[in-house]
This record gives sequence, C-alpha cells and structure tokens, in this order.
Amino acid sequence: MSRRAKTAILLLCSVGAVAASVWVASSAQRSAAEHSFVQSQHAQRMLTAMLDQEAGLSTFELTGREQYLHRYEAGRRDFDVAVAGVTRGEQSDKHHLVEVAGLAEVAREWQRRAESAILEVQANGLRAATLSSDKRRGDLFNRFRAATAAYQSSLNKERTDAQARATLIAIGLILILCVLFAGLGYVVVERGLIADESYRATQREFTDTMQMTRTETEAYELLKRHLERTIPRSSAVVLNRNNSDNRLEAVTPLEEDSPLRDRLIDTEPDSCLAIRLGRTHEHGARHESLLGCELCGSCSRSTCVPSLVGGEVIGSVLVEHARTLREHAHRRIFESVSQAAPVLGNLRNLTLAEMRAATDALTGLPNTRALQDTFKRMLAHSVRMVEPMSVVLFDLDHFKKINDTFGHERGDEVLAAVGDALAGSLRASDFAGRNGGEEFLVLLPDTDQDGALTLAEKLREALTKINVPSVGKPISGSFGVATFPADGTDTAMLLRIADRALYEAKSAGRNCVRGATGVIEPVAD
Repeated sequence: MSRRAKTAILLLCSVGAVAASVWVASSAQRSAAEHSFVQSQHAQRMLTAMLDQEAGLSTFELTGREQYLHRYEAGRRDFDVAVAGVTRGEQSDKHHLVEVAGLAEVAREWQRRAESAILEVQANGLRAATLSSDKRRGDLFNRFRAATAAYQSSLNKERTDAQARATLIAIGLILILCVLFAGLGYVVVERGLIADESYRATQREFTDTMQMTRTETEAYELLKRHLERTIPRSSAVVLNRNNSDNRLEAVTPLEEDSPLRDRLIDTEPDSCLAIRLGRTHEHGARHESLLGCELCGSCSRSTCVPSLVGGEVIGSVLVEHARTLREHAHRRIFESVSQAAPVLGNLRNLTLAEMRAATDALTGLPNTRALQDTFKRMLAHSVRMVEPMSVVLFDLDHFKKINDTFGHERGDEVLAAVGDALAGSLRASDFAGRNGGEEFLVLLPDTDQDGALTLAEKLREALTKINVPSVGKPISGSFGVATFPADGTDTAMLLRIADRALYEAKSAGRNCVRGATGVIEPVAD
C-alpha cells in the first residue's frame, strides 16, 4: 500500500472519530438536558397546582364563598395531570418514581385535610381558624415544597452526571483521535515533513479548553482569542446565524472603527460568501475569487472559514491579517474552526432546547404558556404575602392595517421591535410576554394601580418611539390595567378586567392607558 493511501486511510479514520465523538457527546448531553427540563417543568407544575389549591382554599375559608373553591378544584385537577406527566417520564427510573410517589403521598394527605376543612366550613359556617393557622396542613405543605426542591435537585444532579459521562466518552474518543493523528504524523515524517511542535501544542491546548467551555459566549471568545494569539497581526470575528436563521450577526466584539458594524445591519447569512458556498473564502489573495463577498470586501486581506456541523453551516469565522498567510496559518484557521464547530453546535442545541419550550420565536419574549405559569406563581405569591399585583394588557393599534398594507413580514418586524422595546423598559422584577397575535401582557409584582398606570404610560411612550424603516407610519398601542385584589382575585378575572380597560382605551381614541373603571363594548381594530 502506498504512503498516499495510508495517509488517506488515516484521515478518514480521524474524520470518523471526530464525527463519533460529536455524535455521542451531543446525543447524551441533549438527551439529559431535555429529560431534566421536561421533568423539572412537570415538578414545577405540581408545585403551581398546590399553590392554586392553597390560595383557593385560603380565600374560601376567609369568605365562605363557594365560588373560590373553583380555583381549588382546578388546582387539584392540574396536580393530577402533572403527577401523571412526571410518572410517565420516569417509568425507567425506580429511584425517581419513589420520589414522585412520596411527593404525591404528602399532597394527598394535605388534600384530605383540606377536604375536611371545606366540609367543616360548609357545615358550620366561617370559623376563626384559617388555612394558615392549621399547623398540620402548613407542615405538610412545607414538606411538599421541600420534597419538590429535593426532586428537582436530584434531576439536576442526574443531568450533571450524564453530561460528565458524555464528556468522558468524548475525551476517550479524542484520545483515539490523537493516536490516529500520531500515526498520520509518522507517515508525514516518512515523507520528509516535520511537524511544528509549537503548533501542535497550542492546538491541543485549544481543543482541550474548548471541550470545557460551558456557554456559547465563552466558546466564541476562546476561538477568537486563540486565532488572534497564534496568527500575528490578525483580528478574528465570529459570525453566526440568528435563531430565526434570517440574519447574520457578530457574536464576538467588533473594533470601534470596524466597517463590519455597518455592513452587518440587517445582513442575510448568504451575504458571507464562505457561508453561501460552504467553503473557505480568501480576499486579497494572489488569485481572487470570481465572486466577491459583500462583508469582507472592505478588508485588505482576510480569510473566512464556514462553521459546519453535520453538513449544516451555522456561521463563519472571519480573520483579517496584515500579510498573506502561509500554509500552516491557513491550516490553523481551518482546523481551529473545525474543532470548535461541533462544540459550538452542541452548546447552541442545548440552549435552544431549554428556550424553545418557553419562548416566542418572533419577539424573543416568553410565550403564552410561560406567561400562564408565571402568572399563577406570581399571583399565588401575592396572595400569601398580602401584596398588590398589577397586570398591563395591551395590543397594537391598527395592526391589521399594517399587515394588509405592508405585508406580514413587515408586521413581524413591528412585533419584534415591540419585544425589544419591552425588554428595555421594564424593571428586573417585572415579567412580560406575548399573549398571542399583537397582544402583550406585563406582570408587575408588588405594584398598585397608580404604579401600574405610570409604568403603562412609560411603555406607551416607548412604543411611539419605535422606528421600523420598512413601515412608514408610527406605532402605538392601547393599554388596560387591572390590580389584585381590588379588581380581581384570580388570573382569569384580572385578565377580563384588564381586557375591558383595554377596550375602554380603544374607545377613547387608542394610544392611551386606562385602568379598570367599567365594561366597554369591543371596538373594531
């Protein structure tokens, strides 16, 4: 067998080892993260359901009104559904099944005592002692809360252990890869080529360190720092597709005078020729490409390498350099990006898996499902702490006309801009999300009606300052405000009152804020 054939075989084995390590580590970590995330959500829903039962029962004992038992009964049904979801997810794990059974038993005991309290009130009328003074039920609820926290800690530990095992497998495969490269080095030496020890040492350090990164930002900065340190007089920028896959953005800092700042505004991924072609693109080389690149055209000399994971281009790395690069520098850029790409892809998948279930893809805000869960938890907290809580419900004025006039793509741009405006106008304790269509909901803990009206007015002004170049008209919204407990004692009631106040704002001419003052007939948008 010829030396060239041996080299080709070793290269194929090396590529196979890289693919195997990426597949094994990515599958194990993604599976552990998804399982832990789903089971943690079920456990959180169990706790939310218990909080609903506690709030409904507490209000019933204080008022004696049967209508407040609806919330208790709804919480009980939600609890049963959550327990069923946890049990289905843990069918293969006896240890977790025992934990879930313990949680359910404590909850059932609390519910039995709650049923007794309900019967006592129904039979004897209001009594002096309330749910909070019933020490036994309080102890049971605290036991349930502690057991839920312990269960979630167990899930987190399981995920950490699974990720550690996956890392060990990846390290083992990398060691095998090192052996294969060692064999390749032996063949190369036989052909008279001497490897650069400094080069191999820095690349090994980079690969090992990259495997230990915990976030996408940390991995991006490591790749940029490694290239700029090992290639003299160079500047590296990592470019990435956004989550919507319709724009290209820099995920590492740009120089103040970098021409890329202007070029990356609303830039599509195909504007980068390396991403478009799926291969390395050089600008300023001896042999220029027939097709010019929109991004690196302003650079005197640059090399851009696409980041590929499983055949998909997730971004690119653009390296500007003062001199024409030699062969080993080209090799360093290509190998560094190739080694980093699987890690970056894996970290991105883990982040997306955790965010997609609770995030509206268009605005980046929490979606309706996340809003509902958070609303219940925050209102239950306000009930326990006897604190006010306000909700601000608003929708965009004449949004249908924007879609009909400028198209749905422009309408989507407006919604995304509203999401950005919300994120920059709220306090750290506030919670905002897209409630569906052009409607948004803002939750304001420990805030009375006056404070909510003030904040709603601030948000209204923020909307008027939004500038969407493709939409030639100002953006405005109509706002409705409702406050617990003055306007309602549960989530459904507060939303209805806020919705009525919103329609009052529309009736008053739109682009204004109204509190809960009465029932107003809907106004066509």
